[in-house]
Amino acid sequence: MPETTAQMVRITIDGMPVNVPKGTLVIEAARRVGVMIPHFCYHPKLKPDANCRMCLVEIEKMPKLQTACSTPADEGMSVRTATTVVNDAHKSVLEFILANHPLDCPVCDQGGKCDLQDFSHQYTASSRFIETKRIFQKEYFSPLIETQMNRCVQCLRCVRYCDEVMDVKALAPVGRGTMTEIKHFGSHPLDCEFCGGCVQICPVGAITSRLSMYEYRPWMLKRAETICGYCGDGCQITVQTKEQELIEVNSAHGAGRNNGDLCARGFFGFHAPGDPHRLTHPLIRRDGLLVQATWEEALEYIAGRVGEIKAAHGGQSFGGLISGRCTNEELYLFQKFLRVAVGTNHIDSSARYGHVNGLQAMQLVQGTHRWTVTFDDILDSDVLILVGTNITETNPITGLKVKEAVKKRRATLITIESLEPVVDTMSNIANLSHHHFRIPTGDTHHAIVGLVKAIVEQNLTQPDLAQRYPAYLAAITSGLQQISWQDLQAATGIEPDAFARAAKAAAGARRVIILAGQLLLRSEQGYSGCLTLFDLLLLMGKLDGPGCGFAPLAEENNDQGAVEMGTVAELLPGARPLADGTDRERIAKQWKGELPTDKGASLIEMLDRAKAGSLKGMFIVGENPVGSLPATIQPEKSLRNLDLLVCQELFLTETAALAHVVLPAASSMEKHGTFTNTEGHVQAVRPAIEPVGESRPDWEVFSALSILLNSPMEYADSKEILKEIRSLIPGYGSLGPTPLPPKVDRSAVDRYLTSGYQRDLTTRYRPIPRISRPDGTVRLELTQSLFHSGKLSTRSKGLLQVEGSGRLRISPRDAARFALSDGDRVRLSSTSGEMTTVVKIMDRVPQGTVWFPYHFGQDAVRLFECAVDPITRVPSFRTATVSIVKVA
Repeated sequence: MPETTAQMVRITIDGMPVNVPKGTLVIEAARRVGVMIPHFCYHPKLKPDANCRMCLVEIEKMPKLQTACSTPADEGMSVRTATTVVNDAHKSVLEFILANHPLDCPVCDQGGKCDLQDFSHQYTASSRFIETKRIFQKEYFSPLIETQMNRCVQCLRCVRYCDEVMDVKALAPVGRGTMTEIKHFGSHPLDCEFCGGCVQICPVGAITSRLSMYEYRPWMLKRAETICGYCGDGCQITVQTKEQELIEVNSAHGAGRNNGDLCARGFFGFHAPGDPHRLTHPLIRRDGLLVQATWEEALEYIAGRVGEIKAAHGGQSFGGLISGRCTNEELYLFQKFLRVAVGTNHIDSSARYGHVNGLQAMQLVQGTHRWTVTFDDILDSDVLILVGTNITETNPITGLKVKEAVKKRRATLITIESLEPVVDTMSNIANLSHHHFRIPTGDTHHAIVGLVKAIVEQNLTQPDLAQRYPAYLAAITSGLQQISWQDLQAATGIEPDAFARAAKAAAGARRVIILAGQLLLRSEQGYSGCLTLFDLLLLMGKLDGPGCGFAPLAEENNDQGAVEMGTVAELLPGARPLADGTDRERIAKQWKGELPTDKGASLIEMLDRAKAGSLKGMFIVGENPVGSLPATIQPEKSLRNLDLLVCQELFLTETAALAHVVLPAASSMEKHGTFTNTEGHVQAVRPAIEPVGESRPDWEVFSALSILLNSPMEYADSKEILKEIRSLIPGYGSLGPTPLPPKVDRSAVDRYLTSGYQRDLTTRYRPIPRISRPDGTVRLELTQSLFHSGKLSTRSKGLLQVEGSGRLRISPRDAARFALSDGDRVRLSSTSGEMTTVVKIMDRVPQGTVWFPYHFGQDAVRLFECAVDPITRVPSFRTATVSIVKVA
């Protein structure tokens, strides 16, 4: 995409001169000089529609009034926005609207923040038209969204947002003239992505949230700007509260990395912290039962037991596991507490479940653990390659960036996804793809190899690669020669020509970005797949070019921060290797303590050691391995074997129920701190409500325990911890809400191209084994749902109204094969176990594959076995072969 400098033009708005890029709309030029032109249908995210006629202005030398929202600025233009003629036009438009608008402001949820209310006060509060007002019959719209079409001003913002931005097309205008109303398709309640965009963008009270109906007026609410606590996109949200009650969430246009857009989780999923089952007091196990205790009793008991166990077995008899939903400050202090106060390197976090695969590949090849691109680069890209992302459901706001790049900026999209390209109630990224490879999750790596093979065999490699790194290119070429196109087609179902066309599109582009999602990162080939994607970029010469790069998507909101803060066994803060003696000495000196030198154990290794009896104690913060890991790992047996299990949790999970001590933690809505989003932006988290009950931020607990263990780590607040982080991690002080991305380290690239590739290249490029699945079976995949994130969102009453339980998603063809209908109960069986669930038929599910949302997967995980990557130690348990039997 060629970079051009916009031509500037000089125009005058109400006598005030302003320079703007040529083509800027008059309504936007007026904003720059502080002039607000009234409007209903215009919105900066949408194409000009000019249907409401409210933004009429006078433009010199034009015979009629012009709509400011559709008129581009031109050199010498003189605009007047408040003359008598213009004001009369505004008044007339309002009179037409008010002729049909009900006088129900006292009961309208938009009262106090309504554009129509504001403009009526400014221009006219009444209408000369006295005809009978139109009346639309009230209809039930959806469990989350309420409509009052009698209030609608027919601006069509909601319809256009749903179409142009979300690509869902769930809404449409029905009827003509004043009898136009907004409807959804079908006689059933609205079934869509429930992003809340139509609620946010409606200028009046025609579309509102049912979760806060009749609850408030704007002046009754307190507001807190913070960051969403669900996925890794890191959306900025405004949480509105009344006393200690969470009322609603929204996000203003231009706010944060999300630019005001939200998904269902962000907009409707805010009730989880207020769930009545929240832990509010510390619990200690006495006589086999967890009973309420004081904080003093709980902390002194923990410190006493840690001292006894450490004296008998040493610090390395302890381990720690923490959630990527904690703040950076809590993650940092957790690993510092374990390494200094307890004396162990056995530390892990939820980033181990897959994000570590992407980051270790990045560190090996490009020498950085962060993206070298940004969301803005996605918008400006020429080619986007999505691999195992299911991006609409896993990272919806990053998905919007991809949609905008493709729909509005004409980027070419290549997708390697387990999705059928069909139109249904949610947007489907495969529908926008120019080169779609429908590949089951477990076979994603084969499709990546197919693209690499097409690049090499069509001689699309970087011209000087063969001269500079002949051994690397020869090794890849030799490996690819062992893989025939016939075997690739048999494994993927994709013809060689399709790979060739996609390869040409990618190689011929200037800006190429690869987005890798959880379906790849959490698979058995997660690490090797990421390295092969790096090979693809290197072969094309697209790794370190402007706007080019590899971008793994984080599932949890602070998985990136978990790695950067050192809460994985192999890394210290700053993602520095634990084995690096220089970094270890530097950090120990700053901490004024000794750091253990033993190799740290990962999550699965800690559970194995606990089962064997060598690991005696564990601190688990916000994680639930008993409810998340397959039964073959026996997490419950391992944890029951511990002498001390301390859990810090919001709720009494399956893991917390086994603990000797359970401490109530504060949610992200109740504390200060920072989160690091998937692209590496460190953003401020602020409390919207006070901690529930006696719950406390996790960092306060670590600090208190460190004092009792005679290794005091005292801080006045989380800002002091952030200050220490910035002093410890080189370059962290310059990070913030809009940092510059790091550059590719050429020395790391050279090392990889010279020798680094040799470690596992032969295992990545080898003949594809023929694997047959027994008749009467399907491939079961644990997947992400758009309406949930982990298990935290299953505590949100709003999201549970949309998806309240897990259902087996199956394709129509497989449903017919097993004689199943929507709502039928089935029994799934594998070599590891069985479960019973309910069927939901979905067109986007590929034949031969069934999906189950892991948020409700406590029973489903017993069907899976676990494979652990020998290099990254990432456990993979997302696919299994199962039989399906219909049950009465």
